Amino acid sequence: MRWNKTLAVGAALVLSTACGGVDDQEAVESLPDFAGTSLELNTDAPAQDGAALVAQDLMQVEASLDGQGAAMLEGARMEVKALNDALRQALVPLADLVKKAAAEQPGDVLVYGPADRANATFKLAIRKGVGQRYQWKLEARPLNSTDDVAYKLVAAGALKRDGEAHRGRGTLVLSLDNLKAVAPSFAGQGKLMMSFAHFGQGSKSLAYRLANFTPNPATHEAVTGAFVGHKIQATGVTRARVLGPYNLPGTATSAKEKVLSSVRHIPGTGGRVDILAWGGDIAANTSYVGSACWDAQEKEVYRVLLQCSDARRPATCTEVDGSRVGTFQACPAVELRGDVTPPEGTGDAVTPEPGNPGAPDDVPSDVTADF
Repeated sequence: MRWNKTLAVGAALVLSTACGGVDDQEAVESLPDFAGTSLELNTDAPAQDGAALVAQDLMQVEASLDGQGAAMLEGARMEVKALNDALRQALVPLADLVKKAAAEQPGDVLVYGPADRANATFKLAIRKGVGQRYQWKLEARPLNSTDDVAYKLVAAGALKRDGEAHRGRGTLVLSLDNLKAVAPSFAGQGKLMMSFAHFGQGSKSLAYRLANFTPNPATHEAVTGAFVGHKIQATGVTRARVLGPYNLPGTATSAKEKVLSSVRHIPGTGGRVDILAWGGDIAANTSYVGSACWDAQEKEVYRVLLQCSDARRPATCTEVDGSRVGTFQACPAVELRGDVTPPEGTGDAVTPEPGNPGAPDDVPSDVTADF
């Protein structure tokens, strides 16, 4: 009996799987992608959130924030841009490397590369683990180096598929410090660790820990803290909580306060942010809390800022002169109105925001690989 080519390939795949081999397509589809790991604020404006895979001029954007538009939204958006830009640094090399043929290694491992990019030589390894959980690691060494000892771990992660390509439950870690060590021209620093969970093709829940993290310290102050966020597929509604320094409108000088922001957005309607701020121009043992909302075009329709001796006790708060814009009744949806509700804590918790589709697994504590 003669087999046609399709049957032969199918039989080979069955035999490969039965013998413990790794299917190249399945391995590649078990890598994370940008849509599944990036944090989103406004799904109608992905480029503004840094969700488009394009370079962002962080210095130019930051310079335009002070007093312009919905400043509390833009302050949070700068942190989202910085995080998404770092994810791009890890995921673009993955996408390029898997276009090449893989070399099989013992232990159900596929290796792609090495391949030179603009600033370093990269190598990707993917391992098939137990229960269809795939693990991967991205290593880099200086350009023109031929020494395998020179490789440093720049990113790693794992994903247990739920059936859809690049979707399931997993982790991703990234060391900008290690990338800079092999490519001194790279501007970033710090570490990013995250956990993610997908629910269907579009809903996602995300948690991140940042350690002295910035894509460029010359344009964006380093952040140590936690971010969380989610997106609901059916409605496009997003929520996020981020921490970062920026100058609050209504404070005495241009000094940057540390601001913890809880942001929610309804596509086609508008959104709201509630903040808790300290440091900068804010006196010790005092904090500022505030709220703002905007319409579908992100035009600010309401804002207020309060100075508090205890942010959890409204009776201790007084309104900051000149901070009020409009009234909360102008917010474009009932669920976006109401009293100032600042986020709790100091920005180190990875507790999901309300309305999430489910919590991801624990966030890794450091940048390490499973193999």
